[in-house]
Amino acid sequence: MSDDDALWWAKVRSGGPQRVTPDSAYPAGMTRLVEPDARAVWLLPDLPDNARPDVLEELGLSGFPVDQRGDTARVLASCLRCCWSEPSGPIWPGTSASLDDVAASFRAITDTRDDRARHAALLGAVRRLAASGWVGFDEEQRTVRLGPRVAAWNAAELSTLRELWRSMP
Repeated sequence: MSDDDALWWAKVRSGGPQRVTPDSAYPAGMTRLVEPDARAVWLLPDLPDNARPDVLEELGLSGFPVDQRGDTARVLASCLRCCWSEPSGPIWPGTSASLDDVAASFRAITDTRDDRARHAALLGAVRRLAASGWVGFDEEQRTVRLGPRVAAWNAAELSTLRELWRSMP
């Protein structure tokens, strides 16, 4: 492995998926995911479907270790429902959805809370998911889209997610 390759792998291990310009060099073993506007590319490590959890954790690709796990998982599910417009197709890059649409989906699965608490939980979870690469969040435009990390899900996980998508409001 060259020094440049080692540097790329260190960047991915320390910071998760890397956003670079489309003309950037990248090492073997990385998947390039082109942003919808083609102005940037995300680099994700290629991993075998049977990669152990400790390998995923080392590369920063395991589940999201955050506070409010339940809310974060429900918000991610709501983002998937709103941004994965055609679940029989690829999950990346998906489409943009308004934060209001994601909020409506989140409300449908968490309708026992008052509006302020639900809104705070939604914004906190969207920001956590955006910080870790699971979603993209444009606060000015109030839009959400799927982040590059969703492209790392394997076929079995996508099959399960398709079933979840079909059951979501």
